[in-house]
Amino acid sequence: MVHDVLIIGTGPAGLAAGTYAGRAALDTLFFEAESIGGELVNRHEVESFPGFPGGVAGTDLRARLVEQVEQYEVDVELEAVKAVEPGDGDDPHVVRAGGEAHEAETVIVATGSHSERLGVDGEEEYEGRGIFHCATCDGPLYRGERIAVVGGGNHAAIDAVFLTDYASEVLLLTPDAELSADAAFRDRVAEADGLTVRTDVAVTEVLGSDGVVDGLAVVDAEGEPETIEIGGLNVNVGSVPNTEFLDGAVALDDEGAVVVGPDMESSVEGIFAAGDVRQDSVFEIGAGVGDGITAVESAKEYL
Repeated sequence: MVHDVLIIGTGPAGLAAGTYAGRAALDTLFFEAESIGGELVNRHEVESFPGFPGGVAGTDLRARLVEQVEQYEVDVELEAVKAVEPGDGDDPHVVRAGGEAHEAETVIVATGSHSERLGVDGEEEYEGRGIFHCATCDGPLYRGERIAVVGGGNHAAIDAVFLTDYASEVLLLTPDAELSADAAFRDRVAEADGLTVRTDVAVTEVLGSDGVVDGLAVVDAEGEPETIEIGGLNVNVGSVPNTEFLDGAVALDDEGAVVVGPDMESSVEGIFAAGDVRQDSVFEIGAGVGDGITAVESAKEYL
């Protein structure tokens, strides 16, 4: 069977694409390696999505997007995609997942991204042993601990504020001279009790004892070393596109993101990308939704 469109990923971009594909009565198949909803599953609050002036819980927004796509006849398979083999124009594209080959006239890659690593000594050793990336998932496990959040962007700021509900103290550390988060999030950081911001601080090593994190080795702007005692470390320094499975199928940029044009089409005709996985993504849920819609409209033209 050859599907009209095969969507890889069920985050906001993928779900939006699925909704518009369903509305167009396209034969649509989803593949999802983890949880339906993508990053929304791990977002305790979404403040910037249009239509929710007071913000909305990530799980609530996920539920609405899923409910909307379920109005249409789309199929979802919980399998990780292992490879994409582009067609030649006459033959369809092939997506390999679950030990099978699935054919589709068009493919939309909406696999999002994962947390970037610090790249310092001790990080790999203590991953999952005091180092965590999902504040919503793991924050409650560090109740009463002193937690460091490394990063200066919007997600780092949001997570640092969230973690004050559990930690005895939260340290927000950034190697930059100031936080890069939007003004609204910087204001929330400034107003939060039990939250201290330290700028011009670079982590050089994750320290631990008895198999768990207990500190950070850092240096300040003058290169002066310091050891900071902590009981948990939230790493929030950026994102890496989830494109390992594409391996030569389409053009990627130096960061591993899919290179696309304004129509979201990749270097291969009939293969599109949407959301955080594409080149020059702004890493916003609303933008991802727009990408997903654009990708489907472009896929319809291709078909």
